[in-house]
Amino acid sequence: MAGAKQQVEVDGHRIALTNLDKVLYPATGTTKGDVIAYYAAIAPHMLPHLRDRPVTRKRWVDGVGTDEAPGKMFFQKDLDAHTPEWVQRRAIQHRDHANDYPLVGDVATLTWLGQIAALELHVPQWRFGRTGDERRPDRLVLDLDPGPGAGLPECVEVAKAARAILRDMGLEPYPVTSGSKGIHLYAALDGSHDASRVSEVAHELARALEADHPDLVVSDMKKALREGKVLVDWSQNNPNKTTVAPYSLRGRSRPTVAVPRTWRELSSPTLRHLELDEVIARMRRRADPLAPVEEGHRESLEPTRERLAGFARKEPAADADGADDRLATYRSKRDAAKTSEPVPAESPAPSEGSSFVIQEHHARALHWDFRLEHDGVLVSWALPKGVPTEHGTNHLAVQTEDHPLEYGSFEARSPRASTAAARSRSGTRAPSSWRSGVTARRSSRRCTAAATAPASTGRDGTRSSTRAGTARPTRTGSST
Repeated sequence: MAGAKQQVEVDGHRIALTNLDKVLYPATGTTKGDVIAYYAAIAPHMLPHLRDRPVTRKRWVDGVGTDEAPGKMFFQKDLDAHTPEWVQRRAIQHRDHANDYPLVGDVATLTWLGQIAALELHVPQWRFGRTGDERRPDRLVLDLDPGPGAGLPECVEVAKAARAILRDMGLEPYPVTSGSKGIHLYAALDGSHDASRVSEVAHELARALEADHPDLVVSDMKKALREGKVLVDWSQNNPNKTTVAPYSLRGRSRPTVAVPRTWRELSSPTLRHLELDEVIARMRRRADPLAPVEEGHRESLEPTRERLAGFARKEPAADADGADDRLATYRSKRDAAKTSEPVPAESPAPSEGSSFVIQEHHARALHWDFRLEHDGVLVSWALPKGVPTEHGTNHLAVQTEDHPLEYGSFEARSPRASTAAARSRSGTRAPSSWRSGVTARRSSRRCTAAATAPASTGRDGTRSSTRAGTARPTRTGSST
């Protein structure tokens, strides 16, 4: 009977389950009991993506209804008085009030959420620390949301374009079919940047995709702009916003799920959203495709000797005389016998030059490099979108290894050369103070910096004020 009660013990906690026969998804006959069974079965894969994150719930206590007559949903943040005492929680202070949010770290809490018909579980991109503090984001997310006339195929096209840019930034994205309409892309971060910085990067990336694919991508949320296009929603990197958790059910007419996928799956012409029974069967025979995002986070918290050493600031390599060798990383990536690039054998001598060069770079993807002379080397950034042509416009910049001064006039002429700088613009920059942030942690791929070359003078005599852009958080994992 729908009104019958059942007492179960999960993780040492007694939970009263009621109305297990209540149909929550009329289109498929999926009951509350089925929902609870799903969350219990998927818990080993789902819990790592929920753990230590405040969970907001979307509840359909009387079911999702049908397309013609949708069921009533209510959004719940604060825990109510009926919440079991054993449910872990953390308080978040909002502008004029505080809410207690559940932390979902065990099967018992997932079971209780199924009992109260919390079909959708939403979490932010940050976690609580061990002392209850709100940590910095440990992942970046892009929500690819198709507008009218667009669908999963268009989202896949945008996802692949975003993947290319993210990889050039040193980030590895992982796709999730949202279970609603589109695709989510996740990339792990090491928590060294605050949410505002991460949001700025995501916003700039969305604008870059829009500029590259104006007929396919929109970065503005106005509905009037979305016909036949995919919205790259970057806003969910805001610390006050959430994204539906991986493996969460969705409150659609059918019990679809937000499912982590492989890039190979995204290339399939039969790609579609999956339902709970399919997901349970799928995960019995495979590992979680999204696990690397959470594994990177866990590694960054492990207090091992190697991990602690990874967080220490790396000092530049020294030459035989004990002087800093700022070209050690550059040299380690090149074989002087095989490349036409300049590979000086000696460490660079200090200099006070003020040259700059912008080079067109043909590697796996066309981009531009911006280099500023400083202390005997060319401090370098890759510019996937090139140098801005309008004052006040910023483009993404990703710091790379320091280059030798000889690289300022380098042009690869051999088709076998590992690098080709076919066209370049160079000159000198007006004297200005060098921001310490430009060279800080230059041996780490975890963060990059901003650089400005005011009133630069080119060799053709023209002057321009060029902002290289603001490079933001890049890569998780160990430093190089």
